[in-house]
Amino acid sequence: MLTTLDRLLILGLDGATWTVLDPMIERGLMPNLAALLARSAYGTLRSCIPPVTTAAWTTMLTGCSPARHGLFDHRHYDMATNQMKVNHSARVRVPTVWNSFSQAGRSIICLNVPGMYPPPPVRGIVVSGMDAPHLDAALSGAPDFAARLRAEAPDYSLRYFWKRAPLALEELDENARLTAQSFRGRAEGGVVADKMLPDWSVLMVQFQNLDPFQHRVWPYLNVDETGVEEPAWNQAAAQVLRGLDVAIGVLCELADRRGAAIMVASDHGFGPCLGRIQVNRILLDAGIAKLPGISGQFGRRLRQVKDRFRLWEAKRDDPNARTSSFDSSVTAQFPFDWKRTLAFAPHQDTAAMVYMNSADRRPGAPLRTPREIDDAREETVGALAAAKHPETGRPLFPKIVGTAETYNLDPAREGYPDLIALPDEPYWVRTKLASGDAWVEPDANLPGTHRPEGILALSAGQIAPGRVLSADLHDVTPTILKLFGLPIPSHVEGRPLSLLAELPTRRQDPGSNPVTGPHKQHFEYTPEEQSIIEERLRDLGYLE
Repeated sequence: MLTTLDRLLILGLDGATWTVLDPMIERGLMPNLAALLARSAYGTLRSCIPPVTTAAWTTMLTGCSPARHGLFDHRHYDMATNQMKVNHSARVRVPTVWNSFSQAGRSIICLNVPGMYPPPPVRGIVVSGMDAPHLDAALSGAPDFAARLRAEAPDYSLRYFWKRAPLALEELDENARLTAQSFRGRAEGGVVADKMLPDWSVLMVQFQNLDPFQHRVWPYLNVDETGVEEPAWNQAAAQVLRGLDVAIGVLCELADRRGAAIMVASDHGFGPCLGRIQVNRILLDAGIAKLPGISGQFGRRLRQVKDRFRLWEAKRDDPNARTSSFDSSVTAQFPFDWKRTLAFAPHQDTAAMVYMNSADRRPGAPLRTPREIDDAREETVGALAAAKHPETGRPLFPKIVGTAETYNLDPAREGYPDLIALPDEPYWVRTKLASGDAWVEPDANLPGTHRPEGILALSAGQIAPGRVLSADLHDVTPTILKLFGLPIPSHVEGRPLSLLAELPTRRQDPGSNPVTGPHKQHFEYTPEEQSIIEERLRDLGYLE
C-alpha cells in the first residue's frame, strides 16, 4: 500500500531525453542512472508550449501553463519601455510548490533552477540559476550557505562552456572535462546543503549544462540519423554523460542515506536541428511587416549614429560599459516601418512569439480597432501557416497558437504574444533579419534543438518499476504535493500521476489562493544585470 513521503530528492536534468539516455545506458556509460531506473516507474514528460527552459521549469514548479504563471520565454516584451527584458521570479504570477511546503512548515532546498532569481522568500535554501547575473547574486538569499558552499564545493558555479560547436577535438575534450566537473560541483552543492539543513523535505538539484552541451555537440552523441561516427569525438562527448552519471550517483547515495524517494525530470527533450526559420522574413514577404522607404532609412541611420555617439561617450567614461545596454528598444533593433508593419516577432528560439502592432501596445501603431487587430492576426496566421520549406514542402510552422482564444485572455493587456508559432521539429526560429532572402538557413553552431518529449522517473515506496509513465510538465507539482499529503492549490492546472490513485487528493478551495494579473512589477534588473544575462543567453545560442 502506498504511503505519503517524508523526503524527496529531485534531479532536474535540463534537456534530458530518452533518445540520448537509452543508448548511453546501453553503452554502459551511466550505471548509476541505470540502477535508479531499475527501481523506478519512468516514461515521457511532455513539456509546455513553448518548450523553452525558463517557461518550462516554471511550469514544472507551479503546475501551471505559461499563460497562467506568466513566463513564455527567457525574456518578455515590455510595452511600457518598448524593450525586451529578461524574466525573473518576481514576474511569476502564481505561488510555486515551494510556497506550499513553507506554508506547511516544511523546509526545502532548491539549487540552480532557472526562474528563481531573485530567490523567493521560502523556508529553506534557494540558490538561483541561469537568470541570476552572477554567483554572488544567485547565493544572495542564503548567505550562511554561500560561505560554506565556497569552502566545501568550490566547483559549484554558474559557468557555461558551450558557446559554439567545438572546432577541434581538444576544445571538445576540455569543455567536456569542465562540464563533468560542473556536474560534480552541483552534486557537491546538494551534499553541503543537506549538511546545513538536514531536516529538508524536498531537495532539488538542477543540471543546466546538459542543455547547451546538447545544443552544440548533438551529432557526436551519435544517437540518430544525424550522428557523426568519429570515435575520438564520440568518446569525448560521452564523457559529459559519464560525468552526469557520477553526479547522479553522489545524490542517489545521499537520498538513500536519508531514506528519500527520488524523482528525475527534464524540462523538455532534445533532437537534431537542421537550421533556423527566418520568421520576420516570412512576414516581410507576405507584406505583413514593412521595411522603411528612403526617408525612413535615413532617419534610422541618423538614430544609429546618435546611439553610437552615446555609446562612445559612455565607454569614454567607463571602459567596461556594455554595448548591449544601448540600442535596446524593439524599434531600434528591427528595421521595420513601424507605421505600416502589422505584426512582428521579437522573440526567438523554440517558437516565434508574434505581436500585433496595435495602438494598445505602442503609440502610433497602425492597428487601432478590434476589427483591424483581428483581421491582421488572421492574415498573419495565414502567412505563417502557408510558409513551406523550399525543398521538402513541409510546413515551417505546423502549429500556431492564438493566445486570446486558447487561454481566454487579452494578450495586449497581459503583455503576452498574440501568436505562438511552433516550428517544424528539426528547426529553431530566428528573428534577427539576415542579409539574404531565404526563409530557412543552416546554423553550424546549433546542431541540436529542443523537443517537447522529456523524461520522468519516480522511485518511491511501493511504486512498481517499469516504463509506464506518461505525463505533462504541469503534472509534477500536484504529484509532489500528493506524495506528501499536502493540499493542491486551486490555481494548479496539472493532475497527480495516475499511479498515485491510492493516495487521497486534497484540493484547496478556489477562493483560498487567488491568481492576480496582469503582472505588477516590483523588481527590475539594473541595466548592467540585464546586459550580463543577455550576454549569457547569447553565448548559449538563445539570442543573436
